[in-house]
Parts: sequence; C-alpha cells; structure tokens
Amino acid sequence: MSNPSIQTLSFIFDNKTDHILFLQIAEDGSLKRKHTGLKGEIGIAEDMNAAAIRNIQESSGLIVSEAVLRGVVKTIQASTGSATVYLVYESSKFSGTLENKISGQLKWVDILNIFNLQMESLVQEIMPNLLDGESFFEGSVHLNEQDEVVNSNIRICNTF
Repeated sequence: MSNPSIQTLSFIFDNKTDHILFLQIAEDGSLKRKHTGLKGEIGIAEDMNAAAIRNIQESSGLIVSEAVLRGVVKTIQASTGSATVYLVYESSKFSGTLENKISGQLKWVDILNIFNLQMESLVQEIMPNLLDGESFFEGSVHLNEQDEVVNSNIRICNTF
C-alpha cells in the first residue's frame, strides 16, 4: 500500500433554510455527476482545522468562522492499494456569497431531499452519522474500481 494522503471533507449546513452544500462532480469517470462535500489538501505545516476553513473558502467563497471535526474515515482503493484519510468537518457558521470556484457545480440541497441525490458512495456511507449532529465517528471504507463501497466499518466513538 502506498503512503496515504490526508484531506479534509467538509459540509456546510444552512440552519436557517435546512440546506446542505454539495459539489456535483464534473470530471469524467465513475464519480461524474455524483454529489460530494468540499475536499481539500492539508499543507504539511498547516493546522487541520485551518485547512478545512481555507479549503471551504477557496472552493466556495464562503467565509467560515468555525469548523467542527465530526469524523475520521480512511478509504482504501482496492485496485490500486492507495488510501486517503479524510478529516470530516461540518460548519453552520459562515458568511459571504456562494461562488463556484472549483470544477463542478456547487448547490444548496434541502436536507429532506439529500437521499434522493446520487452521492459519492463514501458520502452516502457517512451521511447518516453526519446528519445526527452529535456523534463523532471513525472507521474505514474499502472501495472498488468504480469508487463504490465494498466494505465499510464506521462506528460512533462518542456522543456529545
């Protein structure tokens, strides 16, 4: 297995309208048109929380005053043996105007309708834990060549 990469995977909640921000992926491949959160790299000397806030702003133009770490999930790509560790953040404390600064389409989706979306399988897997609004979760997800979940072991670590 190659060295794992570490990334942020962030979700913005608008509590006034009960919407969540998703990115609809534009790149060709197995994930095209699927919905995901805002992903981004973490600099080697960068604080992880600061990286999540920076990645949100660079992707969406939204200024986040606080991001909360909700989970840590490692994905393992079966065909390549590569792994990515995602630090899953959420925030509802933001300001500014939504700007599409990355490839794909950013869109607010009513929380009641999110399970009608075609989501990236990792996001589909963690969404129930994210939506409970309280728990911290961790685990691993094995993906096949089409980035679909083959095996998942995600558990709640504690509740607040």
